[in-house]
Amino acid sequence: MRRNDRSGALRRELEHRIQTGRCVYCRAPAAPDRPLTREHVIPRSRGGQRRDTRIIVPACARCNHRRGCQEVVLFLLARPRRISAFLDYLHTLPPDTVRELDLRVFAELCAAVWLLGESAGSGDALQQLCSGRRLHRRRYAARRIVSAVGVRLERTRERVAEAQGPGCPLPAQTTVAGAMDATLVGALSVLWDVPAQRVAEELDRERRRSASRNRDSPAEEEEPGVVSLDGWRRRGRRRKPRVDQRGGRGPRGRGRAA
Repeated sequence: MRRNDRSGALRRELEHRIQTGRCVYCRAPAAPDRPLTREHVIPRSRGGQRRDTRIIVPACARCNHRRGCQEVVLFLLARPRRISAFLDYLHTLPPDTVRELDLRVFAELCAAVWLLGESAGSGDALQQLCSGRRLHRRRYAARRIVSAVGVRLERTRERVAEAQGPGCPLPAQTTVAGAMDATLVGALSVLWDVPAQRVAEELDRERRRSASRNRDSPAEEEEPGVVSLDGWRRRGRRRKPRVDQRGGRGPRGRGRAA
């Protein structure tokens, strides 16, 4: 199937969900006189395109208005059940439609699920983990990890038997974050058309590799447990010299300064 045909299928699926589906955040159903709205997972103010259907999901007007231009990770973590609703929406989509979604959508979900698991494992509050620059470092680290794993799996994709296909289940998880992580891995396995167990292994491998690079970074001493970005280093503030725009002249109308 050509890319234009797949994009058209994604657009038709989106329109169908807007008319008859449920909100991706709160599962509110669409009504005949009140259809769902188009929610940009990547806001237009942060690099998203208005007509890019790869980053658009159906959402009710209330959730769409409530989120606004807020980072989707913060909006999901404010009520973790929104993560479960989003993952359930991905699992109801046809596999061809899932493969057309923007990879940044999955990266944002990974950042939210990993932050939720980190807060449960360390006992730190989510507000503390998402404060300041930490949230952005985790978001871009998750985007880099998912992108690296996707490129590696696309290059070394192996065709397996139907019994070991993309939908093979993972071991049961006892925590809420662990169950969300397993569900997210299942969606990524559909995206890359590889077994879920292999996706989990590759993600864990890439996260360990990022953590090992982070231990060699000086930023680790200040913010332990944060996955560093590629080439990210904390820089000291450097005072910029003032440039005299008047070329040494005094105020306007008074001639050259004495």
